[in-house]
Amino acid sequence: MKNASIYSLLLLLVIGVIILIGYWFYLNFERVSEDVEVGFQGQARDNPLLAAERLLERMGTPVKTLQSLHHLENLDTQDTLVLLHYGSFMTHEQMQQLNQWIDEGGHLILVSETLHDAFGETSAPDPLLTELNIYQYQNDLDETKIEKAPPTELQWAQYPLHVAFNPNYYLESSYSEQALEISDEYGTHLLFYYYGIGMITVLSDLAFIENGKIGESDHAQFWWLLVNFERPATQVWLLSKKAVLTEKGNASKGNMPALPTLLWRNLWTVIISALILLLFWLWLASRRFGPLLPVPSRTRRRLLEHVEASGHFLWKQKQGPVLLHSAKQALLKRLHSVHPDWMPLSHRELSEQLAPLCRLAADDIEHALQTTQSETEMDFTQTIQILTKIRKRL
Repeated sequence: MKNASIYSLLLLLVIGVIILIGYWFYLNFERVSEDVEVGFQGQARDNPLLAAERLLERMGTPVKTLQSLHHLENLDTQDTLVLLHYGSFMTHEQMQQLNQWIDEGGHLILVSETLHDAFGETSAPDPLLTELNIYQYQNDLDETKIEKAPPTELQWAQYPLHVAFNPNYYLESSYSEQALEISDEYGTHLLFYYYGIGMITVLSDLAFIENGKIGESDHAQFWWLLVNFERPATQVWLLSKKAVLTEKGNASKGNMPALPTLLWRNLWTVIISALILLLFWLWLASRRFGPLLPVPSRTRRRLLEHVEASGHFLWKQKQGPVLLHSAKQALLKRLHSVHPDWMPLSHRELSEQLAPLCRLAADDIEHALQTTQSETEMDFTQTIQILTKIRKRL
């Protein structure tokens, strides 16, 4: 009774402590939700222009992404071609195809990666900018100034817009033939030309149409008006990766990364897995030290094991009646040589003659002599044993 009271007090004490801790936790803590930036996922992570493509598609304009400049012959004169990161290499034939397409009504929008120094020199001339006598420069601004730069105010297709061009880049043209120019305090960001019955638009950057920025300011509207400027585009073609161009069968690398870099960038998990498997194989194939395992003795199987295995095989192949017939024929042959006068006897009479000689029941002998097919493996085995025993006793 005394122990029960002590246990009850201890239980009440523990419950009281738990209640006090819970009350203190309730007074001093509260549930708070926190948003964690995880970045873009899926296609948006691999394609920075996915939102720009989806916008055009929802507005009824088909969009197709190109990996190189080998499909210029597929362009329609009412299409718009957007070149981003196309490198500084272009064959003479491709330049002619591009110029002819623009002259017949195409609209080319391009952003070049080529930067010039203060003297207008560059290590990788851009053939498109060179033909238009356009130079691209850099303001060398720090990240703080770039982030704080206000959007550029502009008038496009009679719409007042605000577009956040990158203030670190600007354009200059040695001729004043452009039909339209957009500038701010940091320099010129857009030059527009008429070429034949087509159009050329050169921009200092198009970062404002990337997934994280196209929803800001008037970027989406400007992007839509730009690709459909002066006429609706039948289709928009985007070249948003490094182009790999060839001329006379010789590959021109341009800005293409080295093969090991590309393999590591895209297949690093496969490479690491292959290295782990290689190390594991080397470990398995390496020389071992210590005593060798004894060679197992090559013992032969006993004759009885072979007979038993053959019997099981024939039984599984539904050959039981054949074995019974063979056993009966062997018994009758032995009986004919020892007791030929018993051969005319019936199964019952023969069973009664063999019962005292073989020390078996006459019914069992008669059943064995009359059976032509056994239903079970046990019945078959017993019949064979009886026939064999009779043959050996004769």
